Amino acid sequence: MLMKKINKKYAEIMRQADNAVGRKEVVRLLKKAAQIKSTFDEKFAA
Repeated sequence: MLMKKINKKYAEIMRQADNAVGRKEVVRLLKKAAQIKSTFDEKFAA
């Protein structure tokens, strides 16, 4: 359940980054996505 929620949030942020206009906005969203991905990797790494 948690994994699905994290993947959904990550996908939404990546979609926003794809549609973003300014460079700063894209960088901010990509950093946020990377932070979510690293959280996911920490929790589910075996």
